[in-house]
Amino acid sequence: MNDKQLALEAVRLPRGTLGTLTLQFAPGVHLLTGPNGIGKTSLLNAIAGSLPLVSGAIRFGGAPLDHAAARVVLAPNAPPDIPWIRSGLLLDFIGSLYPATRRDAATASTIVEELGVTPFLDAPLGTLSAGTARKLLLAAALIAAPPVMLFDEPTNDIDAASSACFIRRVGEAARHSVVLITTHHTSDLDALAPRVLPLHVPAGTSPA
Repeated sequence: MNDKQLALEAVRLPRGTLGTLTLQFAPGVHLLTGPNGIGKTSLLNAIAGSLPLVSGAIRFGGAPLDHAAARVVLAPNAPPDIPWIRSGLLLDFIGSLYPATRRDAATASTIVEELGVTPFLDAPLGTLSAGTARKLLLAAALIAAPPVMLFDEPTNDIDAASSACFIRRVGEAARHSVVLITTHHTSDLDALAPRVLPLHVPAGTSPA
């Protein structure tokens, strides 16, 4: 097995209608598509370690995925419920969790600038627009740069220039990281030449 491969082995989730999942993801970009409620976000949360599995296993490089080893970062669809925190402090905190992989200070500053987040670093998280909050979380994940990078609907609510920056930076990261992206807009990400994985409700199962 590729020592950078992510594997789901007979995984069942407590939410959604995906049934049992056995999948492998090599370094590169993988788009997860499918209807609302099927379990795309739940799958990302499970890989990130915030949603316990009903059964099955998640492995990285052939070994159980160790979340304490900072191998996974998730840029969620919505910001964490800590509206009082200063945006720059949240960015710095997330980066501090990934000492082995985080980008150097100059590169981190460039990513934040390219995504248009720099003017908002002193603002409380709860005062940011949906698009700016999303860009802050995208920047945090791109700066952390661990071997498994998860993005939940990353191009929603953001401007075209920021979307182009995200796509370019993800393309660079995917040379050495497994990148999983949930999206309803695969055409937005065509430039990444991704593997597209449509997720379906198993036959005989009623959608949630």
